[in-house]
Amino acid sequence: MSPCLIHQLFRQKIGQELDQHLVDDVLFPMLRSRKHPSKTLIQDIKLTSGILVTTEPWRPLASNQVDVLPFTEKTEYWDYMEQSARHLGGRGRHTSKLRREKIGRADWGTIDILNELRGLNYPQAGYKPRPYVIEEPVDYYDAYISLAEDNSLPATIRWGVDHSRQNAVLIDSRSQFVNNFLDDVLLTDKRLTWGAQVCDPVGGILSVVESSQHGEVWDQLN
Repeated sequence: MSPCLIHQLFRQKIGQELDQHLVDDVLFPMLRSRKHPSKTLIQDIKLTSGILVTTEPWRPLASNQVDVLPFTEKTEYWDYMEQSARHLGGRGRHTSKLRREKIGRADWGTIDILNELRGLNYPQAGYKPRPYVIEEPVDYYDAYISLAEDNSLPATIRWGVDHSRQNAVLIDSRSQFVNNFLDDVLLTDKRLTWGAQVCDPVGGILSVVESSQHGEVWDQLN
């Protein structure tokens, strides 16, 4: 059985193993008590299990895709920030949001990518244009989600007209598109590529790996 994510977190953050009795007697019963977790939570848990890959250009072309690790690896800059906070007597928590602001998106782990996505009100999403194809797409092979807000929503109040209901419908429709896209990825055994290099769209983009197969992907966990 692969190690529990919470074990990995303890080893990464404090360099110690978590007592298995705490997992079995405390943490798991707390999780079991929530019999009906939200759909997005279930999606996010599944998406941390080797679904996301990213491209590393310096690898050979045939194998330049690697798994995105669940947790964002700490950088030297982040260690410096923590040491400075302790030296100055700071007690503020280094939240996931603050970490995402300080660490380049290309270095994010799956959990930070998903946290950023879930924090967006109206993410940019849709289908990549296909040449000579005008029909409405019937699958999600060309779908994408960009981790940036879509600013096409009209102001809530514009020229004296209340657009709040219209905006709520658009936001709900976009949320359904995102969830349906992620459901399709999980149900049809696709993989998502995370593009957050300099050449990628602002915010980073999630799209289906062209082969749609697990293929030869370097496993960084081994």
